[in-house]
Amino acid sequence: MGEQLLIMFVVVAGAAVVPIAARIMHIPSAVLEIVYGILVFNILIFRQPEWFSLLKELGLIYLMFIAGMELNLSTIMKRYRLFWYILIPLLSLLSMPLVFYFMGYPFYLGLAISMISAGIVIPVLKESGIIKTDLGNDIIGIALAGELISILFLTAIDIYHKYGLTLMAGLQGVKLLLLMLLAAFFIRILYVVAWWNPEKVTMVMESEDPIEEGMRGVILVLFAGAVLTYSSGIEPFLGSFISGVIFAHVFKSKGRFEDKINAVGFGFFVPFFFIGVGANFNIGLFSSFQSIALSLFLTLMLFLSNIFPLIFSFFMKIKRLEALSICFILSAPLSLLIVAGTIGERTLLIGAEMKDSLILTALFSSVLFPFFFRLLGKRVMAHENPPS
Repeated sequence: MGEQLLIMFVVVAGAAVVPIAARIMHIPSAVLEIVYGILVFNILIFRQPEWFSLLKELGLIYLMFIAGMELNLSTIMKRYRLFWYILIPLLSLLSMPLVFYFMGYPFYLGLAISMISAGIVIPVLKESGIIKTDLGNDIIGIALAGELISILFLTAIDIYHKYGLTLMAGLQGVKLLLLMLLAAFFIRILYVVAWWNPEKVTMVMESEDPIEEGMRGVILVLFAGAVLTYSSGIEPFLGSFISGVIFAHVFKSKGRFEDKINAVGFGFFVPFFFIGVGANFNIGLFSSFQSIALSLFLTLMLFLSNIFPLIFSFFMKIKRLEALSICFILSAPLSLLIVAGTIGERTLLIGAEMKDSLILTALFSSVLFPFFFRLLGKRVMAHENPPS
């Protein structure tokens, strides 16, 4: 029991201290959490308890629920640039797997490199003061649409890997769609009930709820989605992502309640996932020049996979400098890149060494590309607001 408590203390202590160091270093805390996991479980602790693996999976499920909540479908749909928001990530997801295939790499590796996530994008935009500009709206639109399309591609690959191009695969897709519609229906009923009881909703969403009925309900919805998709033969985190999308779409005004959800997730569950990713990382990769060179190559390809805003800048009616800044910030899909690597290893589409190379690529890209974006962001803001 004492050893288990010590391991728990070390992990929780890292989750508490790492964000402070990350803020000082101006890098995403998830990056340092992965590095912390690599160091701790290769220097201090040499085995992982069963509860740690379980909490890592729960962290992934909670992370994808939060990612789904960030996906505001109405924000994407009402923008007149919806065509570009969908086209840019779609071109990347369709072209890069073919590029990697013809280069002799696994097809799935190209798919993983073309993932787009909003996890790092939104915090960096807030920090740089660009989030409320037209450029910020375009970046968020592309990132959110890309995240949704990436999840759909991962779902399709998961179904194809298990069933191939068969009737059963089609039935699984239909089954998943029906489950989504059923979940949306029940959450809509919940919304109607809440509409008839505004005082109760106000107590849950805005004021201090001493027994946290709302949080218990959210966690129920989260795990219900995970269980439903798992029972359909699909990765459970995809169900939690769908639950987050539906929940955010139904309850558009979440008030302080969203802060509670993020506090529980990023304060406890999510760090276990990123530290767990580092714990499973093969530290021997650092002694292999070939592996490091591969990660650097994948980092470059990650940027090239997001070059389409620069190619279409004339048609999108944005400046070259702005288009280049979009390319940089979209090239840091930390969470989805790691999730894609985890799924790839689990489904045997890539090996453990390739998965570790993707993790290293995620670390490189999450430090380099936001840094380049900040440099360009200052110039963009200077052009938008010239000194009088």
